[in-house]
Amino acid sequence: MERCPLCKKAEMGKYWCRACHAVFVCPNPQCGAPVAKPPADSCSRCGLLFEDYILRRKMYRLCPKCRKKQGIADAQCRCGYWFNCPTCGHRVVSTSMLSCPRCATRLR
Repeated sequence: MERCPLCKKAEMGKYWCRACHAVFVCPNPQCGAPVAKPPADSCSRCGLLFEDYILRRKMYRLCPKCRKKQGIADAQCRCGYWFNCPTCGHRVVSTSMLSCPRCATRLR
């Protein structure tokens, strides 16, 4: 095992350190993005909340509109916000988007 650059203990795994719970690579199988600043709360690419995944193995992200936890596989939040386009799967980056920029599917 390698040593963790933050806590210097030899408990660093492939994705995070078991001692200090600092995440270095996103554990989401579809994402796998490297974390730029290791003591981060969530992934910058997919939005996975690291604390919930490390402690409970639950894959959640925060909705930017209502700020509630939603499943990472959900395409739409309970408040009506779309995370991904229901037709093509393109990522919706703003709460004010009326249609998908790739396929023009209506998002309201």
